[in-house]
Amino acid sequence: MPPEPEAAESWAGHALKRLDVSPATRAILEQIRAEVDAAYRDRLLEMAQAINRQAAALDRIQLTLQRLVEAVSPQLIGNLPPAIRVAPADEAPDLASTLVVADPLGAGYTLTQKNVADVVGITAPDASVLLRALGLDRDGSLAVRVRTGEREVVNYRPAVAERLRQLIEQPPEGLSKAVQSCLRRVRHRLGA
Repeated sequence: MPPEPEAAESWAGHALKRLDVSPATRAILEQIRAEVDAAYRDRLLEMAQAINRQAAALDRIQLTLQRLVEAVSPQLIGNLPPAIRVAPADEAPDLASTLVVADPLGAGYTLTQKNVADVVGITAPDASVLLRALGLDRDGSLAVRVRTGEREVVNYRPAVAERLRQLIEQPPEGLSKAVQSCLRRVRHRLGA
């Protein structure tokens, strides 16, 4: 492994010093490297500015969509995942990122398990346990399997949130102790 270059020196500069070429060739290569570095910096700055402009535009679009939902169908507020969110500080501060909403059938199966948990107000692990134990992940009117196998993915219709709330309030008989424990935890969290 090559020795650590000084902080101000790039890896390319370090590699150029190790080349066995004439000083004139080294000067030309250094000039090319400097031009490439400058071009990369310029393109990076342009890209960052474009992303900031796009983030501002997406923010305006999200606000417009929110107003439309409030006017056209207020009962959907809180039951739909956001199309756009501001990235937390640990991701990419001050930039917006889109959430992928997969609806393979185009039939309204837009919620992931995490989205269902957020809408209901419970944790994703609790939602996972309850959706499976209560059979909601197998209810064709509420769920569709997007991917099967070891890493199975199920998408849900927004109506699953209300059905899950009902089953949390009035669960069926014969649930395992683990599921009953999960129900107690969820009820406590929801203040029921």
